[in-house]
Amino acid sequence: MSLNPPNGRTKTVQTSKLITDSYTDSNAKECIKRIYSSASSGEVGYKVQALAAHVLLRLGYRIKEVNHSGHPDIVAIRDGREFRFEVEAEVTGSRPRKLTGGDLASLMEGPNVDGYYALAISSPEPYWVLVSAPKLAIRNSPSSNALLEALSDKEYSAEWTREYVRLLQNACRKIRRASFNKLSRMALEGDPL
Repeated sequence: MSLNPPNGRTKTVQTSKLITDSYTDSNAKECIKRIYSSASSGEVGYKVQALAAHVLLRLGYRIKEVNHSGHPDIVAIRDGREFRFEVEAEVTGSRPRKLTGGDLASLMEGPNVDGYYALAISSPEPYWVLVSAPKLAIRNSPSSNALLEALSDKEYSAEWTREYVRLLQNACRKIRRASFNKLSRMALEGDPL
């Protein structure tokens, strides 16, 4: 299983803070605040999951599944490979996180499958942390955001962050008004925001 991002690049970025400084602006931060203030924490979590599918569309993936419940949250195809994502949004603040056995199994089963845990951080600025499933499979205890960032694929996380911020900047009103189901349906149909 490849641990490198699908674009094959090997450049690394030292920290997620460096990732966000280049891409985040006040419009994206304000959009996140509006999304969080207009929905319950559960609704925000689902909306961010659907937005992850739109990030993948912007990165050239075809979305195969966006699951409201069950495992994995998102299944996408790119260059003949299947990618599976378990998505979480930091909605109520930082807390230790640990994937369940079912989460990990869904991310790692099958040939030609790359699985990732994708965590959306919202404060102080929006960014993504993507960790390959095999790196989490060996963990026996919950991981802090700092540890997840240390284990993350920095370049892949930066790519997600860049597209997420652009999405927030360009489609905030549509995002705020759309439901999880509508955003998911659009992603499944290949209709980007």
